[in-house]
Amino acid sequence: MRPRLIDFFADYLGESLASYLVPTGTTMYVLAMLIVMYVYVKRCQWIGLSAYHALGTAIYAMIGGLAGARIFYLLETLPNTLKDPMVILDVFGGTTSWGAYIGGLGGYFLYLKIHRLNLLRYADVIGASLGLGPFIGRWSCFLHGCCYGRLTDVPWAIQYPQSSPLFWYQVKQGLLSSESSLSLAVHPIPVYLSLSALMVFIVTTIVWHKFKDYPGVTFLFYWLFYCSTRFFGEFFRGNTARWTLWQLDLAQFICLLIVLISGVLLVRFFINLQRL
Repeated sequence: MRPRLIDFFADYLGESLASYLVPTGTTMYVLAMLIVMYVYVKRCQWIGLSAYHALGTAIYAMIGGLAGARIFYLLETLPNTLKDPMVILDVFGGTTSWGAYIGGLGGYFLYLKIHRLNLLRYADVIGASLGLGPFIGRWSCFLHGCCYGRLTDVPWAIQYPQSSPLFWYQVKQGLLSSESSLSLAVHPIPVYLSLSALMVFIVTTIVWHKFKDYPGVTFLFYWLFYCSTRFFGEFFRGNTARWTLWQLDLAQFICLLIVLISGVLLVRFFINLQRL
């Protein structure tokens, strides 16, 4: 999608300036990480937690997230990885958000464990800040064209250029001629996921302010709410394989598992709170 945006703005700004102003997908990823880190560290300071250790957890999470995103993708596309093992060395290759979450949380909690810090208090702050990550980071998917939606004729549908993965996928499926200039119209799934993540950030921030004296609540609520919205958003995706069972994809099964676990733990917490 970035080439289309550059072409659009080039008519008004000139091609060189348009190329400079329209960010790359990588830029949006970096911006997402830096903004989440800034908000998280500031919020830790606000409730009296160490800014030094907050920054340390953030750095560990970033390293773990980058590694996890790539490793998860290689495992998810294992047949292709086995056919060409050299893709393992491609540090700029494909990534997946679930790998980033798993690796990021692994690095995050490793730091807390090493330094014997209050795990739940820090976890609540990251839970109240994490929504900013996909809110900004999903625009990287939009620019890359790596995450595309299903075919649709809704007024806000988008079409990707020839250079996009969607265009060549549709050509391969016989839906489109290779001589076409644009893909068929699809749901703008990165925009859906970005806006839902913004809603998650706003709501979890409110929950954090209300329940910050109850360690673990905000962290669990983030996963409950984020995975609930992500589950329904996945139905509009066109770049994921659907499993025969209930026509769900892998991300939706992960979401269901996390919603179940976080929901049960939250219910137990409030039941115990009422007994006090």
